[in-house]
Amino acid sequence: MGMCLLISLFSYYIFRHYLQNTLIQSTETSLRLLSESMDNSIDEVYRLVRYCQTDSNIANYIEHNPNPGSVLSVSTYDSFYEECSRNSSYNYMPRIAIVSQEHYLQVVTATYSSTADLATLIPELPYYEELLTADDYDFSPGIVSDPFHRAGRKVLPVIRPITYQYNNRQAGYLFIEISADLFTIPLKDYSCPSDSFLYLSIAGHTYIYENGGLQEFTPEYSILDDLSTYSLTGTTQISKIHSATMGEQILVTTPLNMPDCYLSQSISHAERTNQAVLFMGILACILIGILSIGVVLMLLMNRMITVPVSRLQTRMVRIAGGDFSRDPSVEWDHELGDIGRGINDLSENVSELMEKRLEDEKQKQDLEYKMLQSQINPHFLYNTLDAIAWMCEDGKNEDAEEMVTALARLFRISISKGHELIPIEKEVEHAKSYLKIENYRYKNKFTYSFEVEESCLSYLCNKITLQPIIENAIYHGVKQMIDEGEIWIRIFEDGEDIIFQVEDNGIGMTEEQCREILHKEPGDRTGIGIKNVNDRIKIYFGSNYGLNITSELDEGTCVTIRMPKVREEEYEKK
Repeated sequence: MGMCLLISLFSYYIFRHYLQNTLIQSTETSLRLLSESMDNSIDEVYRLVRYCQTDSNIANYIEHNPNPGSVLSVSTYDSFYEECSRNSSYNYMPRIAIVSQEHYLQVVTATYSSTADLATLIPELPYYEELLTADDYDFSPGIVSDPFHRAGRKVLPVIRPITYQYNNRQAGYLFIEISADLFTIPLKDYSCPSDSFLYLSIAGHTYIYENGGLQEFTPEYSILDDLSTYSLTGTTQISKIHSATMGEQILVTTPLNMPDCYLSQSISHAERTNQAVLFMGILACILIGILSIGVVLMLLMNRMITVPVSRLQTRMVRIAGGDFSRDPSVEWDHELGDIGRGINDLSENVSELMEKRLEDEKQKQDLEYKMLQSQINPHFLYNTLDAIAWMCEDGKNEDAEEMVTALARLFRISISKGHELIPIEKEVEHAKSYLKIENYRYKNKFTYSFEVEESCLSYLCNKITLQPIIENAIYHGVKQMIDEGEIWIRIFEDGEDIIFQVEDNGIGMTEEQCREILHKEPGDRTGIGIKNVNDRIKIYFGSNYGLNITSELDEGTCVTIRMPKVREEEYEKK
């Protein structure tokens, strides 16, 4: 029952998504065809504008500004009229006028058009200067009443400059009135459901198509979601909106080939609802059929399969709990019995493999750990003994004695009676002995300091942890400095972990060197090596612990080591 409901809900969600996607894409396709029809008409208007701006006859007329009735005026008008009449958008341009300094040529499609003096009246229009000086077509006035028509028909004004032939200075201008029919005639032939609306946006003016005309209104809605990912093209804007009058709608908006002009359509809510209701009816019938079949199958499975499967499940739970002993009660004389015998055989094999694997892993870890610990650099011992011999020859017996004492303490702690972990107090003592030896060897080329929280000293850590890090700080950090180097060793608590930090003011490293140092094999000059310290910690405590290196060139390096808090009594139990 639950599965059927889940399938039904999932199917409804998929269908709803598919329905919405289909309606959006079909609306987008229809809207694109409608916008292309309008764009074709607009392109013809643009073509006529280009003609008027580049035709030599019109340029000659503008430059000489002849009186009406002159030969130049008549010949220019004839060619101008012929070009206008050939334009496929001619019927959408009720008035086309070329205006010079004092005179004009006018082509009108309506016999009752006003014969006003356009050369005087057009510059008085409130939008004249803005449209004339715009870099591109400017439709910001929107659809206005024709100021030169008695009935005040609705037009979209266009004003573009015409320049002299041999320079770019304005000599006159072209005035075109685009009839609103360019938009309403294609919209009239567009099939649209009754509760779906068409909108035309022209440079900030929004019009709704109603009763065969465009009515300007102020849209008031909020955008709920952006659904533009459903678009077939990349240019269509799709939004889910909500308004107080229309409720929730999906608005599909496609751009026109006019600056800041768009055509929009709201998707019919009734169409979405009707298809959803139809699908719900079909889904209900399918659900009833699935439930009926499910009840019959459940009764059959309960009689034939449920009891053996339940016994097998119980057996699997026991195996999961660690009981790998053989259970003859699940070895029936049928197909499920074969599964039971296979489970028994598998559990015995798993038990044997687990025991062998655990033993192999333990031996491997022990071997790896001992190998890592054994990689002590012989150069350090050789150089230290050489320095002691030099001190003895030079009569510095007290310094030699201190170095021998420090070296003995260093190796005594390193051996640490075979223990893998030693108290942090001993590790600090080991690091101090090492630093004392190195300070003798390098004649106080660097200073060092320890900041250790007392509460940390009783916890355990991997032995020989600090010495390789300090060795790296000396050899690759402060040793190569001209000024005196400094090394700081800090040990403090961080929750259930202990943090070790070794910081120097040496020459530093790049980020790439910091990353590589934890993966390359240690060289002779790096003791057991930073990599080995990191490997030892991870082998013993897990991948959540180990080293982290931060460094800046000419600033210094800081190596941070994270280990868990281990008490001596816990270690002894292991």
